[in-house]
Amino acid sequence: MARHTRLVAHVGLVAAIALLASGCGGRSTAAELHHLALSVSDLPSGWSAAPIKGPKVTTSTPCLSSVKSKGLTYDVEAFTQGGAIPTFVEVLAVGAELDRTWKGLTAALATCRSATIDLAGTKAESTVRRIAFPPLGDSSSASAWAFTFHGVRIGFDLVLFRVGKYGGYVTYSDLGVPRPATVKAFAQAAAAKVAHGGSVAPIPAVSVVSAPVQTAETTLGAVAYRTIGSGPPLVLITGFSGTMEGWDRRLVDALAEHHRVVLLDNAGIGETAALPKLTVDAMADQTSALLAALGIRRADVLGWSMGSMIAQALAVLHPAQVRRLVLCASFPGDGTTVRPAQSAIDALKSGDPAKVMSDLFPADQTNAQNTYLAALSSWPPTPTVPADVLSAQSHAVDVWWAGTDPAGKKTTAIAAATLVADGGQDPLDPVANSRALAKLIPHAQLVLYPNAAHAFLFQEATFTARVKAFLG
Repeated sequence: MARHTRLVAHVGLVAAIALLASGCGGRSTAAELHHLALSVSDLPSGWSAAPIKGPKVTTSTPCLSSVKSKGLTYDVEAFTQGGAIPTFVEVLAVGAELDRTWKGLTAALATCRSATIDLAGTKAESTVRRIAFPPLGDSSSASAWAFTFHGVRIGFDLVLFRVGKYGGYVTYSDLGVPRPATVKAFAQAAAAKVAHGGSVAPIPAVSVVSAPVQTAETTLGAVAYRTIGSGPPLVLITGFSGTMEGWDRRLVDALAEHHRVVLLDNAGIGETAALPKLTVDAMADQTSALLAALGIRRADVLGWSMGSMIAQALAVLHPAQVRRLVLCASFPGDGTTVRPAQSAIDALKSGDPAKVMSDLFPADQTNAQNTYLAALSSWPPTPTVPADVLSAQSHAVDVWWAGTDPAGKKTTAIAAATLVADGGQDPLDPVANSRALAKLIPHAQLVLYPNAAHAFLFQEATFTARVKAFLG
């Protein structure tokens, strides 16, 4: 799995660079162009310069075969976020033949419909289509490329532009379809730096991965959190042994398009203070204290697994702070929980990535699994969860399942509009639990995804749309 993740990242990076060899001839570096190109200091936090050497890559693009260039000097800059993907490449060129070459390249790209990418003998067919894009510099055009590698869908947008005597293009590659707002931010910054002679405002955080870890001092100790987006507040609460870095950035970034999303580390993890007695209710109280410290009077709350228990307790103990609830892979707290098989629990606690993935995705969903792993590789290193915290969390979950948690016994008192969701093949949470919970909470909605498991929310693209519609 790790090998596939690295290969996916590399092909996303060099597929765009390989286009240069097809259309623009040899490569040389000029200090002038290097000064005008974007650098790490211009990019959001978490981005770093990426080597372009690696497995041999070739790109067959017949539409560019007629484009030839001589006498151009150009510079290539490549970057990646975290350890894999997304990636960003910028190419700048200057020379006597620039006008002819760039006109030819623009015309040729307009006719492109397909290309073949060969990475160390593994071929991937890419579709190519023109896309609308805000004007850049003196002239610009854009196209979207998409291909599948080791079952992972990758897309990259290529934006060609001219600024004075300089020609350039940028490519932004990501899992699935790159977010238009993100590509726009990177491309506009590239063109602006050329136009302003090497000066440009840094690109702001366009993904939760680039949002810094902050610490709020609350009445129940420090709480570490990240936040991104603007709009109505939405708090995401993770589950057993989880950290903020366990969220799939694709889900978080999509929700941040219309919400101020807040992620937090639960008690005793990272920079979040431990609690004297760690229970589901105590973690809910600490989440409540974070909302108060951030000045958030009322929020929508999405909890996953143990995080959904915390979300229920928050709605019971602090009802005025919760507007709407989304409970993912959740459990009733009234003593009727159908416990998962011990083998599933052991797999989650094993620390073995393959065993953990067997809980999160069905066996026939390896593409979704590999895509999720590639998404996680964008995050910085994950803080270690102390053994005593894991033990305390495990006990807190057992208390909830047994129906002896105080808030868990009051689920029927939840007044917030609630959406209950899970995968139909979840080994950690038998589907009967979601059905029971949806009946306990007044007027709750229930949605199940048949060919999904505990990580259904990262596998099923329609779930994100469902959440957006539910939150309104």
